[in-house]
Amino acid sequence: MIIRTFQGGFDKNLSYLIWCEKTQIAAIIDPAVEINPILEEINKNNLQLSKILITHTHHDHISFLDDFYYLFPNIQILVCSKLKDDYHNIQIEHNQIVTIGEELIICLHTPGHYYDSICFWNKKNKSLFTGDTMFIGRTGRTVSARSNIEDLYNSIYNIILELPHDTEIFPGHHYGYKISATINENIICSKFFNAKSLHEFKEVMNQYELNR
Repeated sequence: MIIRTFQGGFDKNLSYLIWCEKTQIAAIIDPAVEINPILEEINKNNLQLSKILITHTHHDHISFLDDFYYLFPNIQILVCSKLKDDYHNIQIEHNQIVTIGEELIICLHTPGHYYDSICFWNKKNKSLFTGDTMFIGRTGRTVSARSNIEDLYNSIYNIILELPHDTEIFPGHHYGYKISATINENIICSKFFNAKSLHEFKEVMNQYELNR
């Protein structure tokens, strides 16, 4: 699987264009940045854009969705099954597999930062697109409506950290010391991923908020 990263949007947002090298069928993960650079990459590589995968529906992650839908009216928009909305979407469940050409993407429901958060895992390529559930160096915050710190703890410690630690994390914002890193690198560099209990995790999160 080929991955191209685009930065922009409201706050160092990251969008990803991924495609199957064999079939040239492509997908976008989070339409969070201006459309033209992505279109240039699509055209340069003669890609067939088939899907948009939404990590969660905070506005900054879907701010350019209408632009893509206007140009690609038959595109499939994949969102969490927990979402009740009026998108022209396909709802996806935890552990559901979706295809991008011959590439298999496993959808992991990881609520906490937001109730409809989904991570997209390509096991073969050892890549995980985490939205705002996990950044490089920390987790997403749980201060907005429909956030939940207990859910986030479960998503981090019982889902993401259970994946192979050489899996590369591709987050929804470029907040870290580099744009992507492995799960193992994240564990080494951050106390967010070394809590021994929910209580300790809450203390780390509270200290982060106090120091912002």
